[in-house]
Amino acid sequence: MADPGAATRGLARSRARTASGSRQDRQPPGILMLISHFSPAVGGTENQAFYLAGGLAGAGHRVTVLTLARPGAPARETLDGVMIERALRGLGHGVVFAVTYGASLLRHLRRLRASHAILHAHHLYLEAMAAALVGLRAGLPTVAKVACGGLYGDFARLHRTGLAGGQPLLRRLSRVVAISEEINGELLAHGFAPNRIAHIPNGVDVRRFAPAQDPDLARRQVGLGSETVLFLGRLDSQKGLETALTAWARVAAKRPSAQLVFAGDGPARNALETQARGAGFGEQVRFLGTRSDPGRLLQASQLFLLPSKSEGISNALLEAMATGVACVASRVGGNCEVLEHGVSGLLVPPGDAAALADAVVTLLEDEALRKRLGTAARIATIERYGVDRMVRRYVHLYTELAGEPV
Repeated sequence: MADPGAATRGLARSRARTASGSRQDRQPPGILMLISHFSPAVGGTENQAFYLAGGLAGAGHRVTVLTLARPGAPARETLDGVMIERALRGLGHGVVFAVTYGASLLRHLRRLRASHAILHAHHLYLEAMAAALVGLRAGLPTVAKVACGGLYGDFARLHRTGLAGGQPLLRRLSRVVAISEEINGELLAHGFAPNRIAHIPNGVDVRRFAPAQDPDLARRQVGLGSETVLFLGRLDSQKGLETALTAWARVAAKRPSAQLVFAGDGPARNALETQARGAGFGEQVRFLGTRSDPGRLLQASQLFLLPSKSEGISNALLEAMATGVACVASRVGGNCEVLEHGVSGLLVPPGDAAALADAVVTLLEDEALRKRLGTAARIATIERYGVDRMVRRYVHLYTELAGEPV
């Protein structure tokens, strides 16, 4: 993912304008958000929480974000009207971390609950369990967002870590937010009541992420070529990037001037670099590491690639669409809702390197199709996934919950 720095400040400036017309005559309910990592940590879930917190503060809500302590970051600070408390702690790994982190969550929730009307967890995990427990005892409405579905999703994590037994508690949350139809189906399959599921997809700042007025200038500024295929995000096994490298041998044979560029870092980087070296790609594949200029990288690219094995609704995919970049993504999770195949992007089966290569080559060779898909993607993003729209839907949800008995 992009480095926080300038990108975070850009998000902050745009958030302050969000939902400014949503103020109510009475004081909006105060929101206490729970998330393991927050600014300056940057990732898809963190960015979405950042957008939402700032938009809610702009709409007049008192917003506090409770998150893990972070070396080098202040224990408490206010950013664009959002109070950030980096007070949570956890020791060790596995069960030891879960127990100590859970205890820290409960301790600080009890301390902060009296000054907030609603508890909102940004994962269906330990944060949501703590919110449900404290909310039930204190009579406070509770919300949890499911960040991801499928093989790498929140339910899979609960089973993988031995915490699936906490689902009866999670089913007592006031609302659970499904960002995609796949996640909605998972919630129903796990016994969550339909009337406790809220459908709110992720949002993107369509003012910040927009097509370049001068794409050639953008390319010169970031040092990318005229046939750049970009992946932007965390280098993790979830993203299916080994398939992208397998596909690239076929792409490179047909389009030797094309470059596959990875912007981001993560646990799979070493293995991916080893795979690229073994294939002899040389400068045809580049690893840029974390960057503070994701918008400019997108403006300088011809294609965006997302070959994930599972997804919720990808932050990076929304950013690419808003920038008007033609996108190729795997047919999984929220990708299938965000992109309409042949209209606003191309979808391929997950793990199918041949289909991925064919889609990339098709778009590199057909400029008219590339532009048509990119334009349709931006229009769809403005109409359905603007961050203002997302914030308004959460404001409506919170207002509804504030008037309901717990």
